[in-house]
Amino acid sequence: MICKQLCNLHPFAVSKVTSLRYTQLKKRQFLFKASVRALCLLGFASFSLAGETQIKAGTTQANISDSEIAPTLVSNTDSWYQVPKANTVTFKTAHGDVVIALHPTLAPKHVARFKALIEAGFYNEQAFYRVVDGFVAQAGSNDTHDATEFAESLLKPIRAEFTQPLNSNVNIVESKDMFAPHTGFLDGFPVGVDKNRKEMWGLHCPGVVAFARNSEIDTASTEFYIVIGQAPRHLDRNMSVVGRVVKGMELLQKLPRGNMATGGVLDDITQKSKIKQAFIHNNNATPYFLQTPDHEEYKKRANTGRNLDNPFFHDNTYGPRPIDVCYYQTKPSIKAW
Repeated sequence: MICKQLCNLHPFAVSKVTSLRYTQLKKRQFLFKASVRALCLLGFASFSLAGETQIKAGTTQANISDSEIAPTLVSNTDSWYQVPKANTVTFKTAHGDVVIALHPTLAPKHVARFKALIEAGFYNEQAFYRVVDGFVAQAGSNDTHDATEFAESLLKPIRAEFTQPLNSNVNIVESKDMFAPHTGFLDGFPVGVDKNRKEMWGLHCPGVVAFARNSEIDTASTEFYIVIGQAPRHLDRNMSVVGRVVKGMELLQKLPRGNMATGGVLDDITQKSKIKQAFIHNNNATPYFLQTPDHEEYKKRANTGRNLDNPFFHDNTYGPRPIDVCYYQTKPSIKAW
């Protein structure tokens, strides 16, 4: 098995990666066998909580020429993207159902692996075993699974998919972003864009789901994390993003928090941390929609964010100003309105 690593992190400092072994950590249901497959991150303790992923969103669409784009997946309407039910998954927890929308264009091999693991029952009775307040909730086996119960192809490392060819469905929202030449949305999923390189990548906004890995590039396999706090954008272009939460962010905030002395790993796993069941939605399931930046309500919020065009704001000296798409996200819904 791949050696698991845990980031020994300090606020506002560069992380130092160390290999640790957790010997004889008694769990209610199982033992952690090795140190954690970790996200090697900077300064997570400085991030504040964000209780919802469906916060705010804004747009000023920039045109992308045909010569700069890759083949598309067709959106359903100008204002809404209906997530295919085959790309909608539910994780049942002690606190309720968390629903995740996947977009294969962001990381096709990782999305395929995620769905295959769900269908194989890999995540059933696994846990969110690393939860850092205001940062991420990480789930998966931490090598506690019985490898003989699953096909070897489901457990081997995946080649990284940090960026993808620029897709014609991308709507550029902001061109003065701190971490990317442009930011916007691919069918309601937040992305960064480099038009010169003709690339796009998933952003680490609240609610985004991505695969965890060791510090080596091609080491993701079964573990994933969900951003439950302020956007840790320094991870962009360094992790394989697969989707975003469309229901249940407030439930993830109820997960037990881990021990900061061990990078957020829980000392004890209880049913409150467990994934009871994970499944892909069938054709009879409730559909989920993601607002696009072309939606009029979205445009109104964007205008307020840029121009402080609201009676609340009494000082708009520095408007118009750039907006953060992770704060001005598109909204999920169970109906198009």
